[in-house]
Amino acid sequence: MANSHILVGASTDPSQPVVRRISTSDLYYALARGYDDFAAFPSYAIFLCVIYPLLGILLIALASGNSLSLLPLVVPIAAGFALVGPIAAIGLYELSRRREAGLDSSPRHALDVLHSPSLGAIITLSVVLMAIYLSGSLSPTRSIS
Repeated sequence: MANSHILVGASTDPSQPVVRRISTSDLYYALARGYDDFAAFPSYAIFLCVIYPLLGILLIALASGNSLSLLPLVVPIAAGFALVGPIAAIGLYELSRRREAGLDSSPRHALDVLHSPSLGAIITLSVVLMAIYLSGSLSPTRSIS
C-alpha cells in the first residue's frame, strides 16, 4: 500500500476514506475543463465522437451481414465495443492529464501512459472489462419461443 495516497490522498488514513460531496458548480467546472480540452485538441475529440462510433457500426454491420440469423450478435458486439471505449481513449486521457499539469501535450506523448506508475491498474481494468465482455458474449443464449 505504498502508493495508496494516489487513491485516498496523502493526508488521509487509507482505512478511513473521506467521501466528498459534489455540487452543481463542480459539474460546471468539469464541463468547462472538458470544453477547454476540446478547444485545445479538437482533432482528438473527433476520434472519440466520429471515428470510434463509425468503427462500432462497421463491426456490427460485419457481424450481422445480410443474415438476420446473426442479428442477435449485434447487441453483444455493441456492448463489448462500449466496454473497450475507455481503453481506446487512454491516449486522450494522457494528453488531457499532461495539459492540466502544464506539460507538453503534443500527440507524441499520447502513449506516455505506458511509462506511468498506474500502468498495472490500467492493465487490470482492461482485463476485467475484457472478462466482462467475454463472459457475456460467450454465455449460451436462450430462445424465447
